[in-house]
Amino acid sequence: MSLTEWQFWEPFVDALRRSAPPGTGVSEFVGTVGGGTWDGTYLDDGDATARRAHYREAAREAARTGGRGPKAELDDALRAIADLAPEAGQPVRVVAAEDPDDDVVELVALPPGVVSGPVTPVLEVVLEPGALPAPYRETISPPPDGTPAASADADAVTQVVAERMPAAVGAAPEEIDEAEAALPDGARLPAEVRALYAAAGSGNLRFEPREDLFGGFEIVPLRGSFLREAFLPAARFSTWSADADRSAPADPAGRVQSAVGSPLWFPVGTDGAGNIWAADLAPGPNGHLGQIVLLDHEQRAGATFRAESLAALLVGRRVEVGGTGSGEGSPRRPDDQPAGAGPRPPSDGEFLNLDPAAWAERLDAGTVPTTLKAAGLAPDRAHPPALTDAIAAANRLLKLRGQPIIEVTRLTRPAGSRPKGPVSSAGAEVPRRKGLLGRLFGR
Repeated sequence: MSLTEWQFWEPFVDALRRSAPPGTGVSEFVGTVGGGTWDGTYLDDGDATARRAHYREAAREAARTGGRGPKAELDDALRAIADLAPEAGQPVRVVAAEDPDDDVVELVALPPGVVSGPVTPVLEVVLEPGALPAPYRETISPPPDGTPAASADADAVTQVVAERMPAAVGAAPEEIDEAEAALPDGARLPAEVRALYAAAGSGNLRFEPREDLFGGFEIVPLRGSFLREAFLPAARFSTWSADADRSAPADPAGRVQSAVGSPLWFPVGTDGAGNIWAADLAPGPNGHLGQIVLLDHEQRAGATFRAESLAALLVGRRVEVGGTGSGEGSPRRPDDQPAGAGPRPPSDGEFLNLDPAAWAERLDAGTVPTTLKAAGLAPDRAHPPALTDAIAAANRLLKLRGQPIIEVTRLTRPAGSRPKGPVSSAGAEVPRRKGLLGRLFGR
């Protein structure tokens, strides 16, 4: 069986109907299925809350009687689909009606310009391919008069590496020069960074564990490591809906420049948990060239000051902790900026998040901004719009910019395949209008 055959979906459609609260006319599942997983929203006569109360009652009864629980049949059917559907996940809308002849499965094929989300398969439309919000396009530059801290000491870095990693092999000089040549704005690698890589091109630079001292890091190779790009602005970006108004955080002490990310935060080590120690080649006005900042994988923007030089980190093994550095950048409006943050351009000209009806009004009136780079279609995550409405609005926006539209393949129940009634887990037919427990457990 293939994804486009009714029989592939039929067990789930029937399970969806049987699992609905009593008196439901139409039950719907909207989400994505594939690669062994699924995610989506259940609606019963358009209500996303009715099923929760129904499930709570059924779950209590299942616990009392030893039954499988109200979602077991649904999950079994979804698991069978998810194991066979495409790895990337198949956006789908499944409708189970009171009359099985009205059952429908809609397979949604998204073009490159449409982004899915956790609340809807059509979260937003990117009208300018590859576009990023303004904060993700902003750059920082090395200060013209930047100088290393007094504690910077390339010889000390070399000595620490030799002591802690006696078998290490340094990177070739041309490899270090190549890394430097790739830096923007004519930036140069600090002598300490060159000394680190000349002594060890990779490997673990570790110290005896002490709770109050820096414990070392694994050196990030100059070539072939995904960590070199993992904290650049494009890698930190998720969706316009989440990140259009994300602010680049500011360091109140003025040591770290405000940015979402930058190639001038040059990775030198990783803690093995996804975080990066980086040499800052574009420090703030109160910082030092080559100071060490932390790039935290749980933060979506910014870098946090940790030490004034690589030698201070490796020799003194002292790191600054707490909230004195640039930290998480959270979505906020321009009038909610942290102290010291640079001016933020408004996002409204580039991104709007409206419900499909509001987009239809703008499209009809010809008031969609020509500067729009992306359009959100789910402004209220708690109440996402109907998928059919979202698709209609998205396709009008895509056509406006000459982009491929969303295609929908509609599957209906073949003649003669109408189920006679609910079926129990044992395969026995049970009356269609039995009570709650009979509908769920065949009793």
